[in-house]
Amino acid sequence: MRHLIARSRLQSGFTLVELMVGLAVAGLLVMAAAPHFADYGINSRLRESGNTVYTEALMAQSEAIKRNRTVRLSTNGSTVQVLDLTDPTNPVVLRTRTLAAGATVATGTVDFGSQGWPTNLTAVALNLSSTVTTCSADHRCPGLRVDAGGAIRLCGNQLDNCS
Repeated sequence: MRHLIARSRLQSGFTLVELMVGLAVAGLLVMAAAPHFADYGINSRLRESGNTVYTEALMAQSEAIKRNRTVRLSTNGSTVQVLDLTDPTNPVVLRTRTLAAGATVATGTVDFGSQGWPTNLTAVALNLSSTVTTCSADHRCPGLRVDAGGAIRLCGNQLDNCS
């Protein structure tokens, strides 16, 4: 009887063959999922960059109201700036942010007046893009929209209905 108990303890666990089969199956699953991880990384950087531009637009709008003067949101490539335009010939940089690696935003400006509206009362669209891929249904490039009344929103994919 003691001999059977000792023998059952020795037989617990995995054999080398079982372990190798398990590792091979896990390796195949990882290889099949790898392309989707790359898309996930690109979409995450684009979404993070869209949120950065959105946050800076809200900051520019609130600074314009707080300071009771014109504040500009300026975008160029991978840089987003908020500028105080008290002296338009010599604007004061309030904040500069850099977008996530591989993300760019269209060059543009939005000037917010003291009431938080765009000073020229026209809608503005700033689209983001990726330097490593083209925007598509798989790679969702956000778009920032500022309407004439000052409402700011971030569209999840500029290729969808983002007007």
